[in-house]
Amino acid sequence: MENSALSVLLGWIHLIATVAWIGGMFTNFFIYMPAMGKALDPPAAGKLMGAVMKRFRVMVYVSIAVFLVTGILMGSMHLGTGDPFSDKDQWIIFMILKVSVFVVMVILAIVAFEVLAPRVARIAAGGPSPQLARAQKSQKSLALIGFLMGLLILAITAAL
Repeated sequence: MENSALSVLLGWIHLIATVAWIGGMFTNFFIYMPAMGKALDPPAAGKLMGAVMKRFRVMVYVSIAVFLVTGILMGSMHLGTGDPFSDKDQWIIFMILKVSVFVVMVILAIVAFEVLAPRVARIAAGGPSPQLARAQKSQKSLALIGFLMGLLILAITAAL
């Protein structure tokens, strides 16, 4: 496959992984969480959110892997050319920023899936409580931070 065709294919796959991850965060934060809070009692909402997160978790982890692999391949292709940008230093700064945001997003995803989601589901099974409200607030805050960082990744990608 020609280098430019491979570059386009990798870029497309990279963007699909990015959009799947960030689109899922958008859907969870702005659609599922508010709707469940209004339509379901805490135990049912916790059970449904646990089921949703179980499926979403797989997609996020696959997206992370795809994003990482395609990003490395695309970066090496750009660096392999004599001049990825007229200002190579600017490109490197944007890549360092993008990778840094990506690493923080991965950490947030792991905390959300492996720590907060099970905790909220466990607390929600006991019904409404101040502890549940605090845990859900933490979950929403983490989701919002992750979503905003995802938007930053999209902005950096557009700049590259």
